Amino acid sequence: MSSFFKFKKLIFLSAALLFAFNSANAEEPNPVGDWWIIYGNGVAQKNIMYVADATSVVPSEKTKGATMVAVTLVYEEPGKPMIDVYNLEAQCSTGKVRFINGQSVERLAYTLRHLKVANQWQTPKEFWVQQALKFACAPGSRAKNDMAAVGKMEYLQMIEMLQQMFFKLAPIQEKSQMMDNIDSLLELKK
Repeated sequence: MSSFFKFKKLIFLSAALLFAFNSANAEEPNPVGDWWIIYGNGVAQKNIMYVADATSVVPSEKTKGATMVAVTLVYEEPGKPMIDVYNLEAQCSTGKVRFINGQSVERLAYTLRHLKVANQWQTPKEFWVQQALKFACAPGSRAKNDMAAVGKMEYLQMIEMLQQMFFKLAPIQEKSQMMDNIDSLLELKK
């Protein structure tokens, strides 16, 4: 790919990420987040990492007593968006959350699409939303809640790092899946 097209992609992606990213550092040209993996799931070639930014955990300007948190879903699967970003409010005292907004950045075109979100207060049902609530409300217990610190870096660096993790994880997952298939064939799996 020519350097002109790489530069053009970088400009589009940076603009989309800055629009999607709602943190305390959003005014900076290249905001640095404090990234934590709060959950991950999937199988080879279809992994999703759920990453929260500690710098986004700030008191809400919209709802008194609520806390904001931004969660980015990074997709491995080529047919999925590159990322989805959700900004949530958490009411720590009641254990409820609500989605403020969501954006999706398409993988190839780097276009931004707004996602429909349910903006009423709710008890989290999905595990990643439960983890987002814990991330916002119990910052001292993140490691105990099975969250892993990724480090402080710019948004693009975090996405690139997770995509490299997917690449390195693929052979391990494929071997594990192959062993599961063999076990099933031999009826050894309980």
